[in-house]
Amino acid sequence: MSRWLRHPLVWGSISVALLALVAWRSRAWELGDRLGDADIRPILLAIGLDVVILLAWAARSSDLLAGAGRPVPVAPLVPMTAFANTINNVTPGSVGELVRLYLLRAHHGVDYVTGAAVVVVERVVAIGLLGVSAAILWGTWWLGIWPPVAVLALAVLAILPSLVYRIGLRPTALLRYVPLGAIVGRDRWAAAGRGLQRVDAAVARLLVDPRRALAFAAWTAVVFGSYTGQLLLVAASIGRVIDPAAAWGALGLGIMAGVVSLLPFGLGSADLVLVGLLGVAGVPAAEAAAIAFGYRVVSTLPLGLAGVGSYAFLSARLPHGHMSEAADAARAALGEEG
Repeated sequence: MSRWLRHPLVWGSISVALLALVAWRSRAWELGDRLGDADIRPILLAIGLDVVILLAWAARSSDLLAGAGRPVPVAPLVPMTAFANTINNVTPGSVGELVRLYLLRAHHGVDYVTGAAVVVVERVVAIGLLGVSAAILWGTWWLGIWPPVAVLALAVLAILPSLVYRIGLRPTALLRYVPLGAIVGRDRWAAAGRGLQRVDAAVARLLVDPRRALAFAAWTAVVFGSYTGQLLLVAASIGRVIDPAAAWGALGLGIMAGVVSLLPFGLGSADLVLVGLLGVAGVPAAEAAAIAFGYRVVSTLPLGLAGVGSYAFLSARLPHGHMSEAADAARAALGEEG
């Protein structure tokens, strides 16, 4: 299903259709006047926040690796995390992460199981933090929840992954009840289960430490806070003020829609949800579309270009310069270590 959706003809058609719906509902032909009058200073500041995001990605990964006993400095992780975040948005099968695992093993001595555990935390836990925090903050704004209650809920959310693992609610413990052996083969499913258990054990060693879990939540908040800041700055450039809680909620829920859609960069699906929720927040449809488009320009585009540039830099460190060979090597090694 994922591979089918990632075929250019399929995702391109779906994204164009969704973006066309956004354009029609928001009267996109009126965007010229609004964007033409935009103040360039907030736009430049929003682009500057991309540097914060790139450094936060790398610092978050560095902290997790240090917690696993495999310390790697922040600097060499910047191109790795930038590349992985970009390539995972446009290719199936987490190829970017497999390449990152190969580079971590080849150049920093990080075993594949530890590297995979770090990736799982960065992907699964981070997206959970995003989705739940977006729901909390959107509800705070929309339902008028008392702010201290929201702050308490966010604090509990930050420590929740650590609590889940401390009380023994290990995700792989549930796999024994999933009857996939009849589909993929009992031996193959058993081998996969053993590999997943090793990765999950490594994840547990990271998350049972409350300090490490809180540090991860803090770095993740820096990333999502920077995304929200970019959205607010784009809005400010056309003279529109948005409540920060509503902005975080709308953007976070939009990103979640993009993740679920499996479309590259969530193109179309994320934009449709974002424009709709901004409308609920009181932003006129045409302005909401301008803000969503501006956000793509200051965030998605620069970070994507950073990922492409990172690939050009990292390709010299790949076997024969080929990403597929590095991914195959990492996939094979994970199977052996599992």
